[in-house]
Amino acid sequence: MIENICKMNPYRSSDLITRRFVYETQNEQASPREAGTHAVALVFSGNGSFLHNMQCDVLTTGTLFFIMKKDLFSVTSNEDLKYCYIEFGGRRADEYLDRFGITETNRIFVHCENMIPFWQESIGYSAQNHNVDLISESVLLYTLAHLTPQEKKHHDVTEQIISLTHDRFADADLSITAIADELGYDAKYLSSLFKKKKGVAYTQYLRELRIRHAVFLIEEGIVSVKNAALLSGFRDALYFSKVFTSIQGITPKLYIQQVADRKNQE
Repeated sequence: MIENICKMNPYRSSDLITRRFVYETQNEQASPREAGTHAVALVFSGNGSFLHNMQCDVLTTGTLFFIMKKDLFSVTSNEDLKYCYIEFGGRRADEYLDRFGITETNRIFVHCENMIPFWQESIGYSAQNHNVDLISESVLLYTLAHLTPQEKKHHDVTEQIISLTHDRFADADLSITAIADELGYDAKYLSSLFKKKKGVAYTQYLRELRIRHAVFLIEEGIVSVKNAALLSGFRDALYFSKVFTSIQGITPKLYIQQVADRKNQE
């Protein structure tokens, strides 16, 4: 098994601080947590999911993603996910995020495979105790510099799709066609644009968002599979159970029982 690599930066600057440079292979961020600082991460191989503030994005090889300070987030492995991340903060950190248009709804960049060799070399051999601050800062700046305008070209339209989806995901009639009609676009165009931007089909994005909400409802005390389904945008409880199991790896009925058992033990 490949072990995690974590290199701590002993040096500090008030302008830009790269706190940790980590190669993650053991799914150690699968449990939800609050981010104490910003971070940028690059997927080296495998696939998984990035959950942040009730939104879920699919991670595949070459996906670059940003975690914002105070995000409630988790990163889970679906198939041998390996990724590297740099935690960073300081005055210039927020300036850079603003400069490159990194926002809550514009934080995922796909097809960044060309950056992987540089990241691998930097975390594997180049970064040592005496230079980890310089190496990690160089990787961060190199990465930001390669976020070209083309990757943010359709930022506003994608934001509208995501915003409408998060407002209305509990509506069983919600679809990319309904959103396209409302925004005045062709549905096939929006579907293609969304998949290119987010790296996942809209239908899958919507299903995963609904299941994340169902998990939240169950954690909050919903004990009926049918109610969890209806409140999350599913008309059919059987279909909901099938989707829930495929995403969570456990049936909703069993998950409800596990939550109840855990609460009884507290």
